[in-house]
Amino acid sequence: MATPHAIAHPISSQNASDRLQEWVRPRSRLANRLSLALFVLVIISVTGTYITLSRTAEPLAADSGTVQLLTATNLILVAGLIVIIGYRLLRLWSALKEGTIGSQLQTRVITVFSIVTIMPTIVVSIFTAILLNYGIKSWFDERVSTALEESVAVAEAYLEEHKDTIRADALAMANDIQRELHTAPYNPLVFNNIVNGQAILRSLTDALVIQKGRVIGRSRLSFAVTMDIPDSQRMIAQQGEVVVSSDEDKITALTLVDKPSDTYLMISRFVDGKVLSHMERSQGAVHEYRTLKKQIAELQIQFIIVFVVVAVLLLLTSIWYGMVFASKMISPLSRLIRATERVRAGDFSIRVEAGKEDTEIGMLTQRFNRMTEQLQAQRRDLTLATRTMDARRRFTEAVLEGASAGVMALDPNQKITLYNRSATQLLDLEYDGDIEGTRITEIMPELTPILQEATEKPHVLHQGDVMHTIDTRTLTLHARVTTQMQGEKIEGYIVTFDDISPLVSAQRRAAWSDVARRIAHEIKNPLTPIQLSTERLRKKYLPEDKDDQVPFNKYLDTISRHAGDIGNMVEEFVSFARMPQPKFQKENIVELISHAVFSAQTTYSDITLTMHGGEQPVEVICDERQISQIFTNLLKNAAEALERREGSDIPKGCIDV
Repeated sequence: MATPHAIAHPISSQNASDRLQEWVRPRSRLANRLSLALFVLVIISVTGTYITLSRTAEPLAADSGTVQLLTATNLILVAGLIVIIGYRLLRLWSALKEGTIGSQLQTRVITVFSIVTIMPTIVVSIFTAILLNYGIKSWFDERVSTALEESVAVAEAYLEEHKDTIRADALAMANDIQRELHTAPYNPLVFNNIVNGQAILRSLTDALVIQKGRVIGRSRLSFAVTMDIPDSQRMIAQQGEVVVSSDEDKITALTLVDKPSDTYLMISRFVDGKVLSHMERSQGAVHEYRTLKKQIAELQIQFIIVFVVVAVLLLLTSIWYGMVFASKMISPLSRLIRATERVRAGDFSIRVEAGKEDTEIGMLTQRFNRMTEQLQAQRRDLTLATRTMDARRRFTEAVLEGASAGVMALDPNQKITLYNRSATQLLDLEYDGDIEGTRITEIMPELTPILQEATEKPHVLHQGDVMHTIDTRTLTLHARVTTQMQGEKIEGYIVTFDDISPLVSAQRRAAWSDVARRIAHEIKNPLTPIQLSTERLRKKYLPEDKDDQVPFNKYLDTISRHAGDIGNMVEEFVSFARMPQPKFQKENIVELISHAVFSAQTTYSDITLTMHGGEQPVEVICDERQISQIFTNLLKNAAEALERREGSDIPKGCIDV
């Protein structure tokens, strides 16, 4: 069936349809109450009709006014059911047009239910009407009257015969019980056995011995505890007569057993109730036979109408009940379908109201609610776990990106799956380059021995220093390899490496510094004795001849000057080896340069030094001694370069600062 969105309607019909849908929208509670009340009235009416037409007299003996009243009542109820069913059909049509969930299934259920109800009702109605017509004709046959009269006579004779028999049994049993009461002390158990034996012997249904309104003996099939004897029967029994009475299917006899102790015997025996009821019906039929025979045509029409109306009433009631049943069955399914749609949209907080009845639909609803509750809890846990993992992932990424060491994650085949920026910077690779999936040995073949050891001994941390060459540079990298295990299976490797080239260089410089200090110490030790020996030679062995003093002093001055040069050189060597820590503070660099220029001018008198600027002080943060040493060395290098020039026509040297 097409949905309303797939069908085009004229404006007028669409407005009329909308007005009709608004008109048939139910006020659920009031409609349900009215439907329930009408359903109860239908049950009462059908029951009353059945009781009226099935009373003890013949159904055709019913009063014509009563039959007409029943017919009118049933017709009113039929009209009410038609209105309710039509109202529900309009609601169903409106739901189908709106595409309401479950309306199509409800329509199918109602259709099947109606067909299953209508077919047997029609068949039964036809056959019942035929049988009723045939039965009425057979009831008014001449042989029926004769049969009724004869059956009444037979039934009366049958009843009188049973009354005489039970009267004789009552007198005989009363004598036996009286004898037992006077000859033996009363014992309830023994006395009950005696009464039961008497009842069995005489084929009695019940047997009671009543003394002063209390049962003192009974047969096994008697269940009465006490028995109140009517005063009229008591008076007749006290005169020595047996009181015999009958009801629908039983004849009862009451007789006096012992007058001083006010003891009575009550016995009963079943008779054929059909005979008694047949006798009563036959007696009434005989009196009404001729009257009813004159009204046979009218009565046939009335009863057929009543039957048809009742059948239609039952049929409509069944259809109405089918609608209610379909509505109740579809309602929880519709709620489940709507809830399923919300779950599909991601709303796991939805809960479906479970029915009170313990049915499969109720169980399905409860399990659906448990499922959504578990899904909601699992989604909450999953969201929390995802947030935690995301926070840890961001933290790990931040740590990896901020780490100075290179980090790479490898799969079991030693292919790169993850790396940080430091790894690409150390290896001079592009961070956005496609190195994922590349074997690490293709990038760093020097790691092959360490990776092989990690594969052979996965439970141990493996590390070592490797020399990695990039173009013309050679880096010293300290690499660590950790194996990731899942049980006894290798899942991957974590490789970390860091550039320790500056550390190696610093260690090398430290070693050379220590060597320099030791060499300087060994060289400096003999300088002082050499200078002292020179002075002693000058004082003690100075020649008296002046001509000899000049070369002698020249030699001694040469030895002293070179010893001083060696001492200065050793001091500079020691200063280099020690690498003293600088002391930074504000200094006037112009003043420091001026001092260095003055010292150089004094030392190299044959070179002209000219300083430009220096009128305004310039302050910088530096170490005074080391900066002064730098300027001194620069001026010294410049002066030595000028002194080493060769040629006679070279002009005098000049240094501009």
